[in-house]
Amino acid sequence: MVVKNPFKAESGIRRFLSPTKARRLSLCIIIAVAIGAIGLLFLDNKQGKKYLKPSTSIQKKSNDNIILASSNGTTDIQHRPSKQGGDAVGSNKEEDGEEPQLNAAVDEFETTDTMKASPSNNGNPTDDMSMEIEQKSRAYPIWIDKRRAVDNNSRPYDWFVSEDLPTNDKDPKGLLFVKVLKCSSSTGAGVTLRIQDGLSKRLNQPNPNKSQAAHAPGSCMSNQHATAGELRFHKRDPSQSFLWSIVREPAQRTLSHYFYFDVSSRNDTATEDGIMAVLKFPTHPRPWHPQHNYQSKYLDLPSQNEQSSSSTERIINGYDFVAVSDRMEESLVVLAMLAQIPLTDVVVFSSKIAGGYDGGNGRSCVKLKKKWTTPKIDEYIHGDYQSANKDDYLLYNAAQRSLDKTIDALGRKRVEENVELLKSLQQQNDEQCASKTTMPCPQPKDESMKEEHKRLAKESCYKDDFGCGHACTDEVLADYAAKEWTSITSS
Repeated sequence: MVVKNPFKAESGIRRFLSPTKARRLSLCIIIAVAIGAIGLLFLDNKQGKKYLKPSTSIQKKSNDNIILASSNGTTDIQHRPSKQGGDAVGSNKEEDGEEPQLNAAVDEFETTDTMKASPSNNGNPTDDMSMEIEQKSRAYPIWIDKRRAVDNNSRPYDWFVSEDLPTNDKDPKGLLFVKVLKCSSSTGAGVTLRIQDGLSKRLNQPNPNKSQAAHAPGSCMSNQHATAGELRFHKRDPSQSFLWSIVREPAQRTLSHYFYFDVSSRNDTATEDGIMAVLKFPTHPRPWHPQHNYQSKYLDLPSQNEQSSSSTERIINGYDFVAVSDRMEESLVVLAMLAQIPLTDVVVFSSKIAGGYDGGNGRSCVKLKKKWTTPKIDEYIHGDYQSANKDDYLLYNAAQRSLDKTIDALGRKRVEENVELLKSLQQQNDEQCASKTTMPCPQPKDESMKEEHKRLAKESCYKDDFGCGHACTDEVLADYAAKEWTSITSS
């Protein structure tokens, strides 16, 4: 049987080519078509038109944010917390594996926590939400630049007030800090006291009660966690004060709240029902009990016209800086640059470095237990919980965006260099002062040693577990602090 060449009858090829050459030409055409088809597939894939099973891959990495792009069209932003981010402790040594159905223990959960940009549209920001975040965020100005725009006679440290200040003052002045529960509040308190202590020394106005006072002279914060409204910070004098605080991803704050007060403090066992209950029905009026939109209510600065703006707008515009717990190193660098203080003033030990404990110096020591979630809890958080806490998610995302805008305004490269410098200073402090610092917790088991331990801890810390080891930090970083202070004041 003779198989006819398909090209014989077309275009008179047979008249010009031998059968062998015709077959070769056919093969060349087939190869050319195949190459063209492969090229088209490649272009389709480049343009995102290739259909695959839904999967997630790392698309872009920027600073501490990893953007995860899923082929089903959704995008999640995961933030890797700095070492000091949040009140949970990475050094907690609780045993794992007791709950085989658990989604994650605290270390894994915190470092892979999915930060949702809005409580709608599967966690992705809608156009309206993105626009609102952009509108309500801002770049925080350097404090003295802001004041000189109002009064040319303002000086860089007019916010520093040397006399001791009571809380609930009718006209709050000085360095003001709002301690929001489970939002790195102990770290923030230590930084606040350390800044005030450092300026007291440099401006030759010694702090007479630095190791015993609930707050350093010139700083104002409640040691018992009071709201901004209770502290009357909405009545502050902006020309003689610097107001700041810290926010945290709302679900993480609520979980830490539950695991601290309902589990660790009571030495109780966490349950899925208990976690779901505190996420669904946080209605207790007291500030230490979880509530929906807890951080927005805690930090809000009441205005005479409550309808004039949202709580997020009042907070972002009313504070001199709002830090972000899971971006603590960046936040501390920006704080130092806005207040124009040496980086050494924001170098502190984590308040929870001593084996995962909290408390001490008058409070009982609490062994912190690890957080965990289940698929059911995660599903609720990414759905109904976010819808019920829209104000907190708006505040959190506006604070994130404001931090980015401020970094850009200060100079991203400059901030990144200072972050690396802060890490180096922190490492020096850890290496040379950790063994010389007495933390309030854990306390020695030997009863005869407890009183001496308490005495040493009180000498080591400003108050409770705030700013422990500050004397050693001053000594270790003295040369750099003096050099940086000279540079700041001479510029």
